[in-house]
Amino acid sequence: MQREPEKTSNSILKVIGRALLKRLEMPIPSYEKRIINNMENLYREIQPGDVLLVEGRSELSRIIQLLTKSSWSHAAIYIGDRLKDPVGERLKSKLNSVGYTDRQHLLIEADTGNGVIAIPLNSYENYNIRICRPFGITAQDLQAVVDDVIDNLGKQYDHENILDLALLLLPSFLNPFKKRTVQACLGGCSEYKVICSGMIAQAFQKVGYPIVPSLLAESDDDNLLMNDPYGSKLIMRHYSQIVPRDFDLSPNFEIVKYNMIGLGGFNYKSIWAER
Repeated sequence: MQREPEKTSNSILKVIGRALLKRLEMPIPSYEKRIINNMENLYREIQPGDVLLVEGRSELSRIIQLLTKSSWSHAAIYIGDRLKDPVGERLKSKLNSVGYTDRQHLLIEADTGNGVIAIPLNSYENYNIRICRPFGITAQDLQAVVDDVIDNLGKQYDHENILDLALLLLPSFLNPFKKRTVQACLGGCSEYKVICSGMIAQAFQKVGYPIVPSLLAESDDDNLLMNDPYGSKLIMRHYSQIVPRDFDLSPNFEIVKYNMIGLGGFNYKSIWAER
């Protein structure tokens, strides 16, 4: 049986942790939007299974950006209208706060404060975002990915995973006890806790789709380069080590420019304000 002083100590730490997290999640006034998102274009171009990268606007987002050396602090996956008419009380309860119209364009994300939730795509209308689309994935596997992330609804956020990612950046002599193999699990390593990018990566990995795998030594097989564009056999990196920028850097994901490129009518000479 746990002793009473330990219970009291744990409760105090949880209260302090929640207060600190709430403080870190407050918006930063200096956030700079780089473009006004054209939501009509976004709704037209985005597809189920696309990964949405977000440049957050909180202190916590800045910390994650610093740790991962990237502009992107968050990742969500688009499921479209997959939950427009949810079946079962569990799914219905997860969508009570989402209006029926907004359910046409839903994202699944793991949020630091709320765990895994479904939110409308327009929640990020005023953020800097990027669409990353898995290239060459089969329709069956893509459906399996979407189904898998939906099954994560209600899970908790793995704050230990973020801490372990930070420790992984330290030189090995400063943290000699941390496992550093590409297959090492970071964080709580529990099926009940996830982080945003790790949850999405795990869903893709379950169907054998790589994000940023580790390369084995090159083979002498002359046909290897023709059959494998990576130029080497691969080792799957543990999903808990995947961060938002990995979807941006991955050679398997296309970057979808929905605001201007490919839509025509862009006159760069007419966009500047007169001085």
